Amino acid sequence: MTNVKGETQILLGLIALFSISVAVSLWLNGPPVITAISASLMVTACLYRFLGGVEGSRLSVASFKAGGSAAVFGAALWFVTDELRNHTRTVDPPATEWIAIDRSGKPVEVTIDQTTIPANTTLLEDAVWGVERRDGEIRAVTSDETLAKVDPESLRLVGLFNYASMPANRIIKFTDPLEPGKEADLYPPYPFSIRADNFRDNYNGYSIMDMETDTVVATGLLVTKTFEVFGYEGRTYVIFVSRAAHNDPSRAPWAVFGFAELELGVR
Repeated sequence: MTNVKGETQILLGLIALFSISVAVSLWLNGPPVITAISASLMVTACLYRFLGGVEGSRLSVASFKAGGSAAVFGAALWFVTDELRNHTRTVDPPATEWIAIDRSGKPVEVTIDQTTIPANTTLLEDAVWGVERRDGEIRAVTSDETLAKVDPESLRLVGLFNYASMPANRIIKFTDPLEPGKEADLYPPYPFSIRADNFRDNYNGYSIMDMETDTVVATGLLVTKTFEVFGYEGRTYVIFVSRAAHNDPSRAPWAVFGFAELELGVR
């Protein structure tokens, strides 16, 4: 009788232990195999006494007891595993075809049921990006897939644009013919002066100076009828050469410069 009570206590302890294991595994999203084995052992322990494993067990029925317990364990394991499989979602499409990113665009790790997908940074690094206009929107694309919509204002801030206009009350300011070393004011309306520099071959050198600080804000070399764009204190300006003569034997080389402010944008 003492042996029966002791074995019953052991079985109750095992049932409690396996029950706790199942609860913890489910709570922590543990591996399905751990949950299935714990649940199967709990069921087997509960039914063990009905297979002759407790009261009235004899050595002669030990093989039946073991066989019956194994059968219960196997059946419970199959049933629980099948149920877990039916209630566990598969990752489709597989993580090799997509990545998870946060609101800032940084790849992050995600867990879907029992599957953890690590942050994938190589996919974005290897992607060939392009910018296209689709359905009236500007989009960042790779191949045929849209990766993100692009804010037109962000393109303007990095200097990209697809149209340009002159601000109201602005004009194109032309200089008189300037020989090398000569300066001209662009005010009004622009707070700059321009100096002709380094004339050689067909190139016309120039320097743009801030009239208030007397600092050089832009320099370059221009062929006649060409232009350059530069930014200064949040504004965009264009300078070009409208006329020039470098082979006049009666005077030094000279050039007429044009200057204007532009407003750049994306449509």
